[in-house]
Amino acid sequence: MEHNLLLAEKLAKDGEVDRSYQIATRILSDNPHNAHALHVAGYCLEKGGKLPDSYLFFRRVTELEPKRSSGWLNLARVTQLMWQLEESEKASKRAIKTAENDYWKCRAWVNLAALYIDIGAFDKAEPAVNEALKLDPNNWMALSNLGFCQLARRDWAHGWRNYRYSLGTDFRKLVQYGDEPEWDGTPGKRVAVYGEQGLGDEISFASMIPDAAEVCEKVILDCDYRLKGLFQRSFPNVKVYGTRGKEVLNWSEEDTKIDASIAIGQLGGIYRTTEDSFSGKPYLMPCPDRSFMWKSLFSKIKKPKIGIAWTGGIRHTGSKYRKLTLEDMLPVFNAVDAKWVSLQYTDASKEISEFRDRRGVDIVQYPYATLTKDYDDTAALVANLDLVVCMQTAVAHLAGGLGKECYVLVPQKGQWRYGQSGDSIPWYSSVRVIRQRNFDRWGEPIHEAATLVKRRFSDIRPSQTANDV
Repeated sequence: MEHNLLLAEKLAKDGEVDRSYQIATRILSDNPHNAHALHVAGYCLEKGGKLPDSYLFFRRVTELEPKRSSGWLNLARVTQLMWQLEESEKASKRAIKTAENDYWKCRAWVNLAALYIDIGAFDKAEPAVNEALKLDPNNWMALSNLGFCQLARRDWAHGWRNYRYSLGTDFRKLVQYGDEPEWDGTPGKRVAVYGEQGLGDEISFASMIPDAAEVCEKVILDCDYRLKGLFQRSFPNVKVYGTRGKEVLNWSEEDTKIDASIAIGQLGGIYRTTEDSFSGKPYLMPCPDRSFMWKSLFSKIKKPKIGIAWTGGIRHTGSKYRKLTLEDMLPVFNAVDAKWVSLQYTDASKEISEFRDRRGVDIVQYPYATLTKDYDDTAALVANLDLVVCMQTAVAHLAGGLGKECYVLVPQKGQWRYGQSGDSIPWYSSVRVIRQRNFDRWGEPIHEAATLVKRRFSDIRPSQTANDV
């Protein structure tokens, strides 16, 4: 039996989770209380995206072996992925308490730090990181977590250096097109810059592309296909391909001849090492034809045109805490008589219709602008609005990149990019941050947004809005 479990472990680590799971469940059919088999099966379920099932397996492991740290550590990780934050924190602390040696204790501290980073509690995360580094000064996961903490408190030079350790993880893929080295900023090179993470991250980091293009012989930008048109127009001196993540690249032969490559986020370590190195200036150029269409459409509307987005993210990026309802946003709608435009990236027509019937607030969804696979469509719409009010989501970065005024609601469990305090961020001078002060309570920041919206348009006559010319 033990031999079979060791084989199952190896198969799981090699990515053959289906075979591994079959072996583990055969053993569990004979002995459902075998903690080792439960461990293996739970791991396979986690890798297969079946987090609730994985949770139950690891929970059972901690019941069978409450004094072993591995079970608590696995439970902490899965509950973190499920955003069951209180249980994850408790499991991590139990893993620290029951750690058999420094190796397991270090892993538990790393896990606790990662949890705190996910929820934006950087003041708690950094001490946890330091505990891990006392046990293992070279632990790359701890150093990566330290990087997030340093970036959050705007220690840019050290932060980018340690942020590099997260490259090669599930959320920051390491890409190499051949045997080329990672670019170190040396001028005169032919460099491939590849996108990473979500659309918002890629848009934000793209603010550094002009810096690279200025010193390189040539920059080839490998981005999300939805951003290709917008980026190619915005960075005319760069060759842009929308091939990010694709196995087969349709690049010209000339562009495959590169000297180095770099993840787009790592450009920060070259170009954004001080607060003064962030200009905050717009860098995206919307499509002139599509912009003209929106300008023409909006020209006869003699009131502010305000874009809204009330949800953001996906499950593993904390969508659970980046979610409002239109009812929550009512104070904003009541602040000013406006043309309200949905910037949701998923179909919200039913929710909008029900809210209109209930509250009489008219919100327009333009699916050909927001539900398309070409972000150029969304950019042209946003460029012709007077204001954007949104949850922490990609459209906030789009507005910032376009230089469009934006009020972004950031949850208490916010990303490092939004820092730890203040109402501004160095990436964009046009974006104002409105922070959630009390967990799970949005009343105060929504009323703050409503006050700002009312103040923004209180002294503006209809003819003074952005597109009424």
